[in-house]
Amino acid sequence: MTVETQHPLAADYLKRLRRAARRLPPGRRKELISEIEAHLAEALDPRATDPEALDVLDRLGTPEAIVDAEQPGVARRAKPSGRTEKLAIILLVFGGFLAGVGWLVGVVLLWTSRIWTARDKWIGTLLVPGGLALPFFLVGAAVRGDTTRTSTDTAWIVIVAVLVLASIGSAMYLSRRARSG
Repeated sequence: MTVETQHPLAADYLKRLRRAARRLPPGRRKELISEIEAHLAEALDPRATDPEALDVLDRLGTPEAIVDAEQPGVARRAKPSGRTEKLAIILLVFGGFLAGVGWLVGVVLLWTSRIWTARDKWIGTLLVPGGLALPFFLVGAAVRGDTTRTSTDTAWIVIVAVLVLASIGSAMYLSRRARSG
């Protein structure tokens, strides 16, 4: 079934199923998604009304329940409170000012969280190591090492601005992903 032939609610359902099925082995994930796509293609006309589509999707159950049924021995994780994730984001941005240790704690919290994907974790870790402390450290090093004004001042300003924006952007990205997670 292609996106053009899917009912919009079915397309959304399959998107949620793909997200929930990430924890399945790749072969079983592909097989499960194919089975559900085939079932939806057979049971649901793309021109069906929303109530008809909802009826078909309700009979299937939630994507999470389908994936849980594939892993009977694995309990579904509870939705985290978000406190750990908020602390991780704060420490990733400002923890570098705590002798760098705060940032490292933020990285540990980031990687132990179940909310973020591996991609999110790499972005949070590598985009601006040290958070906002890195650009401030660079400014301090540039001021100490250079007593005369040169054309490199503009380059330093641009580098620092990019690092500050990248650190803030990374925090905003992680925050958004944690809310949608």
